[in-house]
Amino acid sequence: MLATKLTIAGVERLLAEIEALQPGLTADAVRIQQAIAVETAAAIRAAYPSDTGRLRASVQVSRLSSTSPARVFSTITVTAPYAEFVEFGTAHTAPNPAFVPQMRIGRERFAEAMIARVKAQGLVVGGDLR
Repeated sequence: MLATKLTIAGVERLLAEIEALQPGLTADAVRIQQAIAVETAAAIRAAYPSDTGRLRASVQVSRLSSTSPARVFSTITVTAPYAEFVEFGTAHTAPNPAFVPQMRIGRERFAEAMIARVKAQGLVVGGDLR
């Protein structure tokens, strides 16, 4: 099997130029992303079955650090050891997809919110989210 590697040069410079064009964009991105991550985690919890409450309680949101002030990272994890069996099912149980669809919705909401934020400042945004 061949390994595939994708290298994108100039990302840090692009992010710095965007921040220079629109001061405060990174701070807004952090705020927006954190709010959407919290909402996404709540939606995941609500979609999970609750026999004992441990699965729902294991859904956690954290902000990850970055070497670049222009990069924003949040993560949602589910630490219950049986979460995968609930999500994808087993030979004896049907799948109960919650994490994957809610994460997809959360990512789309973040992209849409940032596009709206950038457009509100008079900048032009192009491309397709899909």
